Amino acid sequence: MNLTIVKRCDVLKRLKKFASIRVLGYPDIRRPEEDNVEIHSASIVKAEWPKAMRKPFIGLTRDSNANPYWTKYRRFLENNNFDFEIFEYHRSDWCERAKEYDLVIWSPSSGPAELEEVKRKIYILEQKCGKKCFPDYETLLLCDDKVISTYCLEMCDLPVAETFISNSFTEIEEKKKNFRYPLVSKLFHGASSREVSLVNNPEELFSIARKAFSFHGRKTHNPYFRQKNYIYFQRFIEGDGLDVRVNIAGNAITGYFRKPKGGDFRASGSGIVIKEDLPIEAIEIALRTYRKLGKAMLGVDMMKDTTGRYWIIEISPFIGVRTPTQLKVNGVPGTYFLLEDGTLDFRIESYWPQELALKVFLEQNYLTTEEEWKKKHIDSALSKGTLRKRISYSQ
Repeated sequence: MNLTIVKRCDVLKRLKKFASIRVLGYPDIRRPEEDNVEIHSASIVKAEWPKAMRKPFIGLTRDSNANPYWTKYRRFLENNNFDFEIFEYHRSDWCERAKEYDLVIWSPSSGPAELEEVKRKIYILEQKCGKKCFPDYETLLLCDDKVISTYCLEMCDLPVAETFISNSFTEIEEKKKNFRYPLVSKLFHGASSREVSLVNNPEELFSIARKAFSFHGRKTHNPYFRQKNYIYFQRFIEGDGLDVRVNIAGNAITGYFRKPKGGDFRASGSGIVIKEDLPIEAIEIALRTYRKLGKAMLGVDMMKDTTGRYWIIEISPFIGVRTPTQLKVNGVPGTYFLLEDGTLDFRIESYWPQELALKVFLEQNYLTTEEEWKKKHIDSALSKGTLRKRISYSQ
C-alpha cells in the first residue's frame, strides 16, 4: 500500500471516529494504532550488548497516536533480539502484570487524560516497585507541559524566549499595561499550535485572564479540559517567521524548518515543512539543552530574532515523526552524528528517532550511566568550542 492510499485511509478513519464520538455519543475508546514502519527506508539501529550480560525482559505498551511510537520500539526490540511482550497497562491488574518485567517501555498517547494515567503508573513502578521505565517519571513531567518546561529552561540558564507565567489574577491586573505587545498566549499543554493566539493589547490579555480565572475556566480544544487559574504569555519574536526544530536522539541530530501559512504567525501545525540544512548555532543550543534536560531524546523548537539570535520557544522529550527522513543537506536525506572532537558528521542515513532513543536509554541504564554517557558523547564535543560540519559523501 503506497503512502497516498495510507493517508486517505487515515482521513476516513478519523472522520468515522469523529462521527462516532461527537455525533453519536459513543465512548472515546482510543485503541492502539498500527503502522507499517518497513515501508520507509529507515536504517536499522543495532545495540552492542555484551554477551555475558542478560538482556532485560521488557513489557511494551502501545499508544493510540496516529503516528505510533510503539511500532518503532517493537522494530528495535525484534532486530536486537530482546525478549518482550505487549503490556496491557489500562487493565485493573496492571501492577501485578508489571512485576513480571525488568523494564517497561511506555508509548505515551497525546492528551492530558492519557498522560495523567501514565504518570501515575510510572511513579508507582519506579518509586514503589523498583522497576525501570522508559521514559522515567522525570522525563514524562516535561511531556506536553510548557509551564514546567519553561521553569526548567530558565533555571538551567538556557536561552528561552521571555515568558510570563502567573497563577495570580491580581498580579495580571497590575501588570497588564506594562507588557510589550504583542504577546503569544499558550496553554500549558497541546501541540501543533492548538490554543496559541496573538495578544495585541492589555484588553485582549485581560479578556483571556478573566476567562481563565473564572469559575468554569477558559474553553480549549479538549471539551473535558479547560484553562484554569493560570496564564502563559511568551514574547513575540520578530524575525523571519520561521521556527527551527532540532531533534536529538543520543548523538544523532536531525531537524527542519516550519513556515506559517499566509498571514498567520504560527509555524507549528501549519503543515509547511522545509527540510534543509540546520544552522550550527541552533544545533549548539539544542545540544546544550539536551545536555541539561534531555535523556534519551529531545526536540527543541527555536526562533531567530532580527539580530540573528536563536531563542527556545518549546521543548519536547518525545519526537513524533511520520517518516524517518527529517533532515536534508543539499537535497540529500541524512543525519548529523556528533563526534567527540566536535565534528557534526553528516551521513546518508535516516533512522526512526524512537529506535535511536531506546538504544541510548539502554546504554545509559545498563551499560554505563546517564552522566558518563553524556560526558563522553556530548561534553567532549561541546568543550572544543565551535562545532564544525563535515559532509561524508561526494557533492
